[in-house]
Parts: sequence; structure tokens; C-alpha cells
Amino acid sequence: MSADKPEEAMTFGELLALIRDQQRRLTVLENAFSSLSFCLDKKSNQLLIHSLRLEAQNKNYEEALQLHFSRLASELEKRSGMMSVNADTASD
Repeated sequence: MSADKPEEAMTFGELLALIRDQQRRLTVLENAFSSLSFCLDKKSNQLLIHSLRLEAQNKNYEEALQLHFSRLASELEKRSGMMSVNADTASD
């Protein structure tokens, strides 16, 4: 399937290849975002982590998405050396 011919059907193999590519791109984005915490001062890091924790509690999101926000906040806490009580329970 090509972007210039959206009416063409995608084969199962093409779909799997697209999913794998999207997973790789997501991994790169997650790593890049997590690495940004090294560029932030302590206060900015705390605000970012707090914001992610709030998103993890947002009932407008499905549970799986809330869990991803929580895990990202925990990962940023680990990388910045600011472990909290919530981080220990978020990985269960």
C-alpha cells in the first residue's frame, strides 16, 4: 500500500511491517523523551514527573494509557535519582 494510493488494500505482511516500524519509532521517541530529563534542572524534572503522574490519574484515558504515563514518570524518576513511594507501586 502506498500513501499516494490509499484505496489499495494492505497485505498482512505489509501490516506487520508497518506495526514493527511503528514500534521501533515509538521506542526511539520513548528513549529520546526519557533522555530529555538529563537536560532539565531539578525543579523542571519534578514538574514534568508531577504532570505525568496527573495524566496517569486522568479518568478520561483508558487504564492502559494511564499505566504508560505512570511507567514513564517512574522511569524519569529513576533516571533523575528522585524515587518516590508511588514509583515502587507503579511497576507492579
